[in-house]
Amino acid sequence: MSSITEEFNERLEAFVQKYGLKNASGLLEVLTRQKMPKNMAARNRLMSDFLQLEVLKTFEITLEEYRENRIKSAKEARWAVVHLLRAFTHLSHRRVGNLLLLSYRAARYAHDKCIELIEVGKFEKDFNARYTELEEKLVAFIAKI
Repeated sequence: MSSITEEFNERLEAFVQKYGLKNASGLLEVLTRQKMPKNMAARNRLMSDFLQLEVLKTFEITLEEYRENRIKSAKEARWAVVHLLRAFTHLSHRRVGNLLLLSYRAARYAHDKCIELIEVGKFEKDFNARYTELEEKLVAFIAKI
């Protein structure tokens, strides 16, 4: 067996373990479907709206706290939303910012801060647990749309 095949199998197994068989197969079906949705902007808006609603539950904050962006958990919630949107839609910082009503600079800062928090996982266990939960919810949502 070639090393590429072995690496693919390892990554596929890790993917299935992380998201579960049902969610992983649903996501793979969506990604490999021949016919892509005609209106990607509408799909991206749906994902954005879903993430913004789910982040309130996951990070245990109110809508006002999320909009004001003054407390630490609200900032982290916004960072997670920006990072996940960039990861799953491959949109630019500017387009993610437009979806979330943020400037280019704010979207880029949020993305970079989230990467920092993920990289120092052992120090930010609470954030990483919430981020992972939010990511799993998004994967399940994408598998459904």
